[in-house]
Amino acid sequence: MSSPAPSLPLRWHLVRLAVGTLLPAVVFAAVVVFQLARLERKDAERRVVRSARSLATAFEREMSGSIRTLQALAESGYLDRGELESFHSEAERVRRTQPAWKHVLLISTDGQLLLNTSHPWGAPLPPVAEQESFVRVVETHQPIVGGIATGKGPRRATAFPVRVPVMRGGALRYVLTAVITPESLEEVVANPSSGNEEWTRTLVDSQGMVAARTRDPSRFVGQRATSSFQENTRASLEGVYSDVSLDGAPVYVAFSRSQPSDWTAAVVSPRRILDAPVLDAMLAAGGLGLVLLFASAGGAWVYSRRLERSITQASDAAAALARGNPPHMEPSSVRELAQLGEALERSGQLLRERERERDANLAAAETARAEAVEATQAKDVFLAMLGHELRNPLAPIVTSMEVLRRRGLAQTPEHEVISRQLRHVVRLVDDLLDMARLARGQLSLRCEPLELSSAVTRAVEAAIPLITQRRHVLETHVSASGLPVLADADRLTQVIANLLTNSAKYTPSGGRIQLRAGERDGGIELVVEDNGQGLAPELVPRLFQPFVQGARTLERSEGGLGIGLALVRSLVEAHGGHVEAHSEGPGLGSRFTVWLPRHTRAEAPLPEEPRQEPVASEAETGPGNRVRVLVVDDNVDAAETLAELLAMSGYETAVAHDCPGALTRAETFRPDVALLDIGLPVVDGYGVAERIRERLGESSPVFAALTGFSQDGDRSRSQAAGFRHHFVKPIDIDELLAFVESLRPARSGAA
Repeated sequence: MSSPAPSLPLRWHLVRLAVGTLLPAVVFAAVVVFQLARLERKDAERRVVRSARSLATAFEREMSGSIRTLQALAESGYLDRGELESFHSEAERVRRTQPAWKHVLLISTDGQLLLNTSHPWGAPLPPVAEQESFVRVVETHQPIVGGIATGKGPRRATAFPVRVPVMRGGALRYVLTAVITPESLEEVVANPSSGNEEWTRTLVDSQGMVAARTRDPSRFVGQRATSSFQENTRASLEGVYSDVSLDGAPVYVAFSRSQPSDWTAAVVSPRRILDAPVLDAMLAAGGLGLVLLFASAGGAWVYSRRLERSITQASDAAAALARGNPPHMEPSSVRELAQLGEALERSGQLLRERERERDANLAAAETARAEAVEATQAKDVFLAMLGHELRNPLAPIVTSMEVLRRRGLAQTPEHEVISRQLRHVVRLVDDLLDMARLARGQLSLRCEPLELSSAVTRAVEAAIPLITQRRHVLETHVSASGLPVLADADRLTQVIANLLTNSAKYTPSGGRIQLRAGERDGGIELVVEDNGQGLAPELVPRLFQPFVQGARTLERSEGGLGIGLALVRSLVEAHGGHVEAHSEGPGLGSRFTVWLPRHTRAEAPLPEEPRQEPVASEAETGPGNRVRVLVVDDNVDAAETLAELLAMSGYETAVAHDCPGALTRAETFRPDVALLDIGLPVVDGYGVAERIRERLGESSPVFAALTGFSQDGDRSRSQAAGFRHHFVKPIDIDELLAFVESLRPARSGAA
């Protein structure tokens, strides 16, 4: 690169160019245009505002005459004596003297129309139109000019009322009204008071309806003025602003709001009329400026070419940089342009380096994203299969425990320990699957109106075994009624039970737990408070996140996966509420507060009846009357124990472990009910049900699904396949027996 030529700062080149070409013309044009525009515009605005003010004054004068005539009529002795028929004739005579009046009305203070001069005395009268001005007269006892109202007849005639109060003894007795047609205002608006700059003169009522107009009145009278007109005229009593007319033309609007009628008089002028002086001044200034510009441009032409060439090179170099090519510039006499060339070269080098880094980072990010998506999908599949695989072995264990209980062999402390720990495992599985559903947005609610106390009662029943085991004292202060919420009863019970269980686990034996509820901030507040180990301040903000737990000892005596409180927050927020945690510190207990929206109505909690196991009568348990149940499950232990439990409950049972066995047993056993495991090998439960229907036809049993899958999609699929019930492993024994027993009175045939 050759040595750069001597250069000056770019600002000096620009100053010389501006002084030599544009500055004289710009200064001269600015001074002339400003002075002309300021003087001519202000004078024109004053003229049109005066014209609008005179129009408003003329309207008020016209309305004052009508008001005085009505006030004189209001002094009629007929009104004192209540001779309304005679007053009807007198009002008609007065109306004929007033060309602008359409008819006269007399209205009682309660809004009843007593007479209307357009109707014969005694004829049925229509209701009072335009109620707002009538109400204002009743409230203020002052004359009022009402707004434009459109009739309900086929002609859709428009009119506006002028109302005056009829006072007797200081009290309002009647409201006397003259109904005036907008046509009577044509002479008012058709009397210009200024020069030819006016285009349209308009009267607009207090509600923004066009009452009179010099231009196309038949087209616009009775229509609402533009929103911009109403906004500007309400902001001040007088003024001028630019707008678009109802015709769609650009105009200036000068307005004046009359008092006390609160109508608005407007003078609308085309913008070209007010802007003409300014435009003329601008043209004059522009012409002179052009002359000066051409004179200065000739002297700057030679010098500007050199500057133009350097700027063009800089532009080409920047374009090359944008395309990814190395920029190149010749040495320039302008210092800033020379520096710009050097900066573009350095930028090109840095850009190539950044592009290489960006490509590497993008590749790494895409790889990480693909791995994260794959891991998320694998996690979802794993959680679903984990729930199914855990429920399958739990099912025979739960059923076996129930069999032992019915045989009277489950009364030992060891059996109680097994039952308690088994319930804990089932709850952990349910919580884990619920958390997976929430993460995928698949957890749905079945909300209905209910009393909070009903959910509290069920939650206490669920948590009381743990509370009793740890010898806690539970205090409950929840009203049986008056706390209505719109909620999913099962999920709300789960929220309260999780909070009670959490307090029980983290409170030393012999502690105190308090559960109370009441109204707060327009909603329902439920509080669970304990005197347990409390919360560290740094833990509180993260407490409701999944898998976050307080400090644990090595033996993990509290148990749990750290998802109970995360479920609480997700379920409460799904109900439109929120949950908060508070603690004074470690060892000082904790308090959890749930707020839910109050519902306007709720069903009163029904008293819970003691659950009874179905007991078959002697006639029903006879060989010919016993309900026959076919259990099909590839888990031999689960099938055998469930069949044994059903047999102990008075039902005749048969067992199969695959599709061929199920078809054979169905043909020979002829069951009334078939409990089918959905996850059978080779042919699943849906296929087994379909094949049984093909063989037995109308003699097919009622089908119920028996599965470890519990998502809403699984329930919907089993229902669509004709299954009457969807039982999730491990089965609620009482629910199963109640379902089978419900089929005893009359079987409906195939499901």
